[in-house]
Amino acid sequence: MSTFNVTSSSLNNQYEYANEYVTVQGNYTKDATNDTLQNVSGSVYNVPTQQGQQGEYIGNFNGYVRDGEIRYSISEMSRRNANKVWDAIDDIEANITGANE
Repeated sequence: MSTFNVTSSSLNNQYEYANEYVTVQGNYTKDATNDTLQNVSGSVYNVPTQQGQQGEYIGNFNGYVRDGEIRYSISEMSRRNANKVWDAIDDIEANITGANE
């Protein structure tokens, strides 16, 4: 007699996010068995000056769940841009985890 057990399963998602300052293209992974976030990443751009265009690249971020919280690393950027990126991360995280519902 044989057995077959799924020991883990991940759901990969791509997203686009925009606010008045930045746009983000990224992805995140959730454990498909319990819907918990595993990681999130994104590439961040300034809002374009013309519709249909991509804005200037600001940088990127990566977040991984460690010890029950998401720990982030962000690429080198100006403090002004970093503040915009952290604001976007707050919104993105709330949408992914359902904290905004």
